[in-house]
Amino acid sequence: MTRAPHAAVIDHLPKAILVCVVATFLTHVVGGCTRQPSTELTDDSAIAPEDAPSESIDGNSDEPDASSTDEMIFVRDSEGESVSPGSAPANGESRMATVQTENDVSEIDVPQSVTSRTNGQGKQLARDLGPQQLRTFLSEADIEMGMIASGQSGIEDRTTAFSELKRIASLKREASRRLIEHADASEKDQAIGRRGELQSLSHLASLGDLQAAESLQALAEQLQSDSDPEVRSDSQLVLIGFAIEDLRNGKSDAATRVVSQIDNLLQSSSAPDAATLMVMGQAKDALLQFEHVEEASRVRSMILQEFVEPAEANSDEPDAMAGLTEMARQIAGPNPQVSEATARIQQLMETFITEANENTAVADSAVSSADWKDAVTALANEQPDLLTTQFLAGASLEAETVGRGDLAEATYQVLDDKFAALQDNRGSEARTALQARDNREKIIGKTFDPDLLSTEGNELSMEDYRGKVVLMPFWSAAFPKSLMVVDNLREIVRQYPEDVAIVGMNLDVQSTDVPAFESRNKLSFPSFRSVTDPEASVANSVAYRFGVVSLLFVAVIDQEGKVRAVEFSGRDLTPVVENLLR
Repeated sequence: MTRAPHAAVIDHLPKAILVCVVATFLTHVVGGCTRQPSTELTDDSAIAPEDAPSESIDGNSDEPDASSTDEMIFVRDSEGESVSPGSAPANGESRMATVQTENDVSEIDVPQSVTSRTNGQGKQLARDLGPQQLRTFLSEADIEMGMIASGQSGIEDRTTAFSELKRIASLKREASRRLIEHADASEKDQAIGRRGELQSLSHLASLGDLQAAESLQALAEQLQSDSDPEVRSDSQLVLIGFAIEDLRNGKSDAATRVVSQIDNLLQSSSAPDAATLMVMGQAKDALLQFEHVEEASRVRSMILQEFVEPAEANSDEPDAMAGLTEMARQIAGPNPQVSEATARIQQLMETFITEANENTAVADSAVSSADWKDAVTALANEQPDLLTTQFLAGASLEAETVGRGDLAEATYQVLDDKFAALQDNRGSEARTALQARDNREKIIGKTFDPDLLSTEGNELSMEDYRGKVVLMPFWSAAFPKSLMVVDNLREIVRQYPEDVAIVGMNLDVQSTDVPAFESRNKLSFPSFRSVTDPEASVANSVAYRFGVVSLLFVAVIDQEGKVRAVEFSGRDLTPVVENLLR
């Protein structure tokens, strides 16, 4: 994304200004945010380019699209930076603005005094504007602030930019008040005015106006039961932000108020959106930061109940909000309250991993199959969600890795009994783990000689390695750590240069320049090229055949070309090789 010529101005503005002025998000000064972006904006790759039309408080774009009813906002990413879904049009032109009413989309002539100017005068608020013109002014004010924040306004001095942002925010507040009080304003116009006043006060508060912050809190408290659902939602988000700020300032009842305000928001909102999710995530993190674990756990449960569980329950229907659902899973994270069942499994895992490192015989292990299965079953019954399914799939691999096949089998049995039949993400996760386990078992003892070219596009055949033990690391340029095991493999080859060889299996997508990666990383051993297609029902047939679910992964192939072991722990394979060389 190219930078605007004067973007350096905004580099020197406080981050709170950037976030709050160019967005309907309310900054950490007041917490919270306002409306939801379209579902495409929940994924970074779907963010619109810089020349996309901008929208404002009333949802009207300067380039109307009758097919879209979603409102665009600037969304803060996981690092706290603002991400723009679009930029403002060039200023200095009087033009026709589009205003969408409940019944039609009409064009009105915007007076020159409403629009931006390049003659030294900033945006002005003309007198005697009607409701439609006031709504247009609010749209233009948002565009103007976006231009200043993105460096497209021509203002290069940060003090001037700061002052202009504050002036426009004040005008936006005045226009919002006029719209609320206008004799010809409809109920929708008045609701837009109330939202505009909330937003303008949040802008001013982020610019350091403490009186505006106080007014914002008072207004949000007044409007939290508003008849308009968007005004009501915006107000409740603001109050959650103030409760989070009180939490950071050490107020004793703040944690309880955070949870209570979120509960009020969810009960009054028919369709929780991305803005709600982001604020709930901020609230959960703040509660954890100040060690309010019980309250953080309650907020996490609310996130799952509102955004994840409905999608899982309706997995057979097309999910237009799939990106939001996945974001919610990530924001929810693991349960901060470690249950007794989870703690028990973690304790048992630590024990059998330690025993494996100390070469303790299974017969002498403190972890019996029965105890392990009881613990795994208890967790599956207590928390039958996707995170538990993923945790158990990982635990089964951990047990396989350290040679505890009995514990792995017990875990797979629970995955099969509790989750595999479910027609949702839990079922898919469980079936994938079970199928991969079956494939790893089936490949042992099978001859492997793929009909594939090398990464250089040359002929490559396992027949050429008959009589040698072949160590086959599965790797991808997209995951360089998949090659961490190569040093150990090279050491084995140095010990047995006539008897052992390395032949890799590359799993990158078609567009990857694999030879260039091999050259940069000095990969001297040959590799087969098995192209991954993320859109295919089986993304990679070779990886599927071997039951690869993660990298690191090494297949050990004997002198006759048969697979004798698969290893995905990264441990030293010298004993395995020496056993085959005897």
